[in-house]
Amino acid sequence: MHKLLTVIFISFLGLVYSRSKAQNYPVYNSFLTNPYLYNPAEAASDHAYLFFNYRTQWMGLEGAPTLSTVTFNTLIDESYTGIGGKISNYSRGLLNTTDVAFTYAHGIPFSENNVLFLGLSGGAISNTIDLTDIDPADLNDPALAGYLANNFQPAASFGMLFRSTSGINLGVVLPQLFAPVFNADSHFSATEFSPIDNAFLSLYYKKKVEGKVVNKRRRGVRTRQRTSGGYAPLELYTFYKYSAYGNNQFEVNAKLNFSENFWLGAGYRQEYGFIGHMGFAVGKFMLHYSYEPGNQPEAGFSKGTHEIQIGLRLSDEKKYRKANPVLRSTLHRSPDERHTARFQQAEDDPNAINQKEDPGKKTYYVVLRAFNDFAGADVYKKKIVEQKFNADIFFNKEEKKFYVFVLSTQKASEAYEEARNLKAYTKLKEARVLVVQGSK
Repeated sequence: MHKLLTVIFISFLGLVYSRSKAQNYPVYNSFLTNPYLYNPAEAASDHAYLFFNYRTQWMGLEGAPTLSTVTFNTLIDESYTGIGGKISNYSRGLLNTTDVAFTYAHGIPFSENNVLFLGLSGGAISNTIDLTDIDPADLNDPALAGYLANNFQPAASFGMLFRSTSGINLGVVLPQLFAPVFNADSHFSATEFSPIDNAFLSLYYKKKVEGKVVNKRRRGVRTRQRTSGGYAPLELYTFYKYSAYGNNQFEVNAKLNFSENFWLGAGYRQEYGFIGHMGFAVGKFMLHYSYEPGNQPEAGFSKGTHEIQIGLRLSDEKKYRKANPVLRSTLHRSPDERHTARFQQAEDDPNAINQKEDPGKKTYYVVLRAFNDFAGADVYKKKIVEQKFNADIFFNKEEKKFYVFVLSTQKASEAYEEARNLKAYTKLKEARVLVVQGSK
């Protein structure tokens, strides 16, 4: 028995020597709910997350891979910076690898809707060989001479992620910036920089949707509340793994969100076959399970592959700090756009001070305050003008009130956007939109 194990061990070492630069990193199915497992740039997530992942591959096969991983990642609130950390233990046959890495990610906003994130992970890997079943006498074999069964080596990865509010996410990952070496005779000796030997390419659609206003009854009282929002019902993922030494692989997945609390998914991995997903969320707790049938990559190969991930959402939603928008109500107006009326208290027809609009069309006024008399409106208007806003006065003949406004337009989107920006970025918190139907 010992001789057989020794033969297996020597064969294993030969495989490691010949393929030490090829793909030798773990496979995850749970990246649908935890994309940080693969891409360091995904550390900049919308919540602080803690995930526990366990994968047992090819059950029933002696020495089959098992993988345990713990990750934490979060976006630093009101910034485009994310941080994270990952600890994993990857066992396959006689080889056992423990990986510890820390991540820094930063986003470069191209617009309010598009951000490019760059992420860098760095740490160390410990490689060990399980020699408990090998006869000590056999370890003197010349084939094993000079082999160090336990060593530490540097580890680093780099990722990019283009994230759009449209739901399109494009990622590029270099998972091994240093060539892996499992038979080094000293610690931290594997420093050959080979970033493009392996690469991940990902393209997925995962659109975030705003919360809805719903009616809820509590203690007999009916109220309107806004839900927390979530993601669009359908998510689509494509994934390509490239290796300069072969073993390129393509993968597709689809995830169907029946609600914020339950989802199902299915996928296909090239040369292996189908993958099934399911998961649910209750409060801040999440669970994701995936299964690969035992007939993969060939019939009767194993009893299947199982992967389970437990997640905890540790924070409320993180927000980006947005650049102050350009306020239309502060832009310089041409003489043609300015009101020509001189605001006189003795004006015979108060409606004469209104800006002339196209008849039959709605006009959207971004108003600040309403006054019963012109004098009060005029005083307040002058204060707003001193703050560099294009304030003016509108007389609403139906309400018989004078409104101080800072923008009038026949585009609803412009008016409502301006009102939101004034509330968010200025002291004019009373800004709102008044809609007036033009005369026909």
